[in-house]
Amino acid sequence: MPEDADAVTSLLGQLGHPADRLRVERRLERLFRDPDESLFVSQVDGRVVGLARLQVSPALEYDADVGKLAALVVDEGYRGRGIGRALVETVEKEARARGCALLFLTSAEQRADAHAFYARLGFDETGRRFAKTFAPR
Repeated sequence: MPEDADAVTSLLGQLGHPADRLRVERRLERLFRDPDESLFVSQVDGRVVGLARLQVSPALEYDADVGKLAALVVDEGYRGRGIGRALVETVEKEARARGCALLFLTSAEQRADAHAFYARLGFDETGRRFAKTFAPR
């Protein structure tokens, strides 16, 4: 998927995580080496216009793995066409196929539109996220 690095870079910027193409290429390479990671893209006329990431990990709290829906974004010019819903459904299907007991996500406080979208798709608001950022190595 290196050929899609420009589109992924643009989408990450729209999500609020700007980066340059080289960094995105390295991140994609790292993701593709990890069997617990899946990246799904949506294309329109051969152009990547959306992406979603599934991260599967073991959980102490459950008897099975859990899935995290991460980095869901649809290009601004293509929103409202069902692309985000299709990506979420794809991630959910994969999480179920991999035996996950739970699918969760995090979303920034100010993203009221995203919160309403997730609620329409059957996600429950269950808590808050806290984060501490470290300097990159």
